[in-house]
Amino acid sequence: MVALGKDVHSHSNFEEIRAVHYDIKIAADFKAKSFHGHVDVKCHKAYAAASSLVLDINSLVIHKVELVGGTVLKHEVAAPIHAHLGQPLKVDVSSVHGTEFVVRVHYATTPESAGIQWFEPEQTQGKVHPYVYTQCEAILARTLLPCQDTPAVKCPYSISLTLPAPLVAACSGTLREGENPTKEANGDLTYHYVQKLPIPTYLIAIVAGALKKAAIGPRSSVWTEAEWVERAVHEFSADTEAFIQAGEKLTKIPYTWGLYDVVVLPSAFPFGGMENPQLTFLSSSLLAGDRSLTNVVAHEIAHSWAGNWVSNSNWNDFWLNEGFCVYLERLILGEVFKSEEYRFFEMSIGYQDLRKTVADIGPEHEYTKLRPNLTGVDPDDAFSKVPYEKGSLFLFFLENQVGGPAAMLEWIHAFYTKYEGKSICTETFKADFIAFFSAKGEDAKHKVAAIDWDSWLYKPGLPEFDPSDLLKNSFGQACHVLADKWLKHGGEGATKDDLKSFRSKQIMYFLDLIFAAAPLPHELINKLNDTYGLMASGNVEIAYRFFMTSLKSGLKSVTPGVADFLSKHGRGLYVRPLYRALAELDREYAYSVFKANRSRYHGIIRNAFDKFFEQGVTIVP
Repeated sequence: MVALGKDVHSHSNFEEIRAVHYDIKIAADFKAKSFHGHVDVKCHKAYAAASSLVLDINSLVIHKVELVGGTVLKHEVAAPIHAHLGQPLKVDVSSVHGTEFVVRVHYATTPESAGIQWFEPEQTQGKVHPYVYTQCEAILARTLLPCQDTPAVKCPYSISLTLPAPLVAACSGTLREGENPTKEANGDLTYHYVQKLPIPTYLIAIVAGALKKAAIGPRSSVWTEAEWVERAVHEFSADTEAFIQAGEKLTKIPYTWGLYDVVVLPSAFPFGGMENPQLTFLSSSLLAGDRSLTNVVAHEIAHSWAGNWVSNSNWNDFWLNEGFCVYLERLILGEVFKSEEYRFFEMSIGYQDLRKTVADIGPEHEYTKLRPNLTGVDPDDAFSKVPYEKGSLFLFFLENQVGGPAAMLEWIHAFYTKYEGKSICTETFKADFIAFFSAKGEDAKHKVAAIDWDSWLYKPGLPEFDPSDLLKNSFGQACHVLADKWLKHGGEGATKDDLKSFRSKQIMYFLDLIFAAAPLPHELINKLNDTYGLMASGNVEIAYRFFMTSLKSGLKSVTPGVADFLSKHGRGLYVRPLYRALAELDREYAYSVFKANRSRYHGIIRNAFDKFFEQGVTIVP
């Protein structure tokens, strides 16, 4: 058995021998649901006597390991320490002279490789060609290739991906050989992509299918199936470039990645978005038709600085990615919409989400700490809004301590400039923040010294800091007035025109207020739906909230609508709470719905609800 290094979620011995580049050459076999080929791992020895290279693998078949040049190397696949970590691949490099060398691992993925989702033609929009995509965050890159699967290691990569014609591939990098793939002798097509900037393995991304590409900005395009191109262009062309420019303006750091493309994935994708460099993945659930869910794009663009450029070094420090990203996202939205009040409105919703999440998980639970101890825990099992919203709230608290957003952004610019391309831990963040503001004078030094760092970082539950008074805004107030009309006066005088002046996010918040008051009389819920047409809304966030309120109130008449919703959407933000709520109402029915849809869900969702229904394991909201 190989002992774990400083990252408890990786077997790799990156402190002894570190990967400095991956060159992946694989072909897709859609019938076998497998990629096969090899990866060249360029390595650097920290000291010449290091004799063993340890890589992470999970659900891979290893055929051969050799030095590039032909010398076969002894290797063994050791037993796993924890099931979710896969296995350590230990390669004997004692015969390798010098500190630089390249190991080639011949391998194949398997249908059990959880980071890869394959679709039959009938599961796609076009119904003609198959489709595949990868989702490697948090620790699933090891199901795609042998690697040092830890955010502590960042390096460039290149990939050559062979597909049956006429399928098209896009990857998290730049197409290397013009716009045309290489045509193989058998008619297959090989696409060559390169990512020149250092990234952690969880940002390696592949999507392949009957993809089309259309411009949505001067440095951005959308990739998707032909059936969605027009809708996607309409949805994302208005704001994408504005969000990028706002991020550059606020951080005073140029967007370093060149292109910013997005791909609209099937709705089975388990997240709203994924910030793969140069190829943000977005769920088709975001195609609301009214551009109401483009805040997800703002969030993924914010990752261009928070997470992609300066990364958390391990998954206990996940908040350094997501807390900073949410903080920047809301600054970007405030900048683009020219409204500090709207920034506060978004933050107030986030605070309510945090309160609800902490209540659902339990205020003393380890997962409600900003920096939890996830030793022995699959990071996906601990995934919640806590690192996002508690992290963002902490940064807002710090903003108020040091004098406002301008002061905070001055530090963020210096911080991200200092650590560009690096992976950091919470202690590095803390030390840098203290040093930066302590140098601003005695008053700033005193304020920083007064921060209760341990409570913010290591205490479970809600922090003592309640931002409600600081975040009062007209957007939220209008939502409270309308909610009172329903909750206090039974909807008397309500009409369909009530929502005409609302932004879509206000409608969501209004429904959150209704949900918070549930269980409600069934007559009131039916009247709410009849007045506003909530169940039939094209906005997935609105329909989701209506269903959650109905289930919490025990309204069984909506269960067919919930089942239909769950057959179309696979985002964890929706399906996790809906299945939990449906199971509380009728566990047998909920299980039947899950079994009917299991094959179309991503492995992250399948694994969670296999445990939930078959073993009774609690699902984190």
